[in-house]
Amino acid sequence: MITIWACPKCGRSFRREGQRHACGLGSRATLLRGKPPGLVTLYHSLEAMLQRLGTVEIVTRDRYALFRTTRIFVDLVFMRDALRVVVHLDREVRAPCFFKVQRGSPHRVAHVAMLRTAGDLQTIAPYLERAYRLAADEERSKGPLAVGWSGRGPEGPAS
Repeated sequence: MITIWACPKCGRSFRREGQRHACGLGSRATLLRGKPPGLVTLYHSLEAMLQRLGTVEIVTRDRYALFRTTRIFVDLVFMRDALRVVVHLDREVRAPCFFKVQRGSPHRVAHVAMLRTAGDLQTIAPYLERAYRLAADEERSKGPLAVGWSGRGPEGPAS
């Protein structure tokens, strides 16, 4: 089981003792202030979709939001005309919805998509669920989730 450390100042949970972080979760109102209404609606849909998956901590700052268990599994930046979403998976996926894929470590691969419509969000929904399950399952195991997954699509155990 992974050891969880709680910050004595803010109470947030992390996988590493003494994890550097900004205490507090930020403000959703500040994140959404002045943003185009269509993107705000899309953000609300994304947030609701992720919260239906299970316990999700949302950390916000000026233009970005981090969605995490004790590990970030999705991060988002408001652009002028889109939400730039990074989905953190355990292996590389080649799908048209991702315009950039970058390996961060042997078990962490960032997949970047631009969301402009509800249809774009639906396209990446299976990958969002997969990313959440990987992060949540890692909390219950000793490290990266070892499951059979081809990396050619969002399939994998539904858990």
